[in-house]
Amino acid sequence: MTFVTLNECPPGLFRTEDGTYGFKSEYSTTTVDAYCLESGEYFWGGATNAEERGALKVEPVDFLAQIKAAEAEAARHAANLDNEKAAHDRTRERLKDAEAAKRDAENQKRFFESRASSAEKRMEQAQGTAMELRGRLLELKANQMIRRGDLSDPRLPDAYDDGVPF
Repeated sequence: MTFVTLNECPPGLFRTEDGTYGFKSEYSTTTVDAYCLESGEYFWGGATNAEERGALKVEPVDFLAQIKAAEAEAARHAANLDNEKAAHDRTRERLKDAEAAKRDAENQKRFFESRASSAEKRMEQAQGTAMELRGRLLELKANQMIRRGDLSDPRLPDAYDDGVPF
């Protein structure tokens, strides 16, 4: 609000230029009835007569409007805090989800590393077996080892063939 003279000020609370609070009554006789808010004394504001007092600059104060404005500001601030808290909670949930995904990925990595290690061991075993079989094949070719079943017609049963090479 702006400063007006005490005579122009509406009834109610007012503040002087030096920060003193007062109250102007609506029940005035010939001069303005104004009182100091702190002490309840008749308000003079440093003036020496009624005319000077009526010409003093004061600012009307509407505490109820200021309280409502402060409450509205507090509500806006509370809503902003609620929004920030909700955003913080969402971020915390995303972080938990990311940590869980990281743990899952690490578990999968360990699982696949274990499978790869097992596959490598089986591959080494298969290579060893293949080398052993190659060696036996070369030995068979070199020694010309033949089973009894290889000498007769395979379609005919051989009474002496026990399936064991000699």
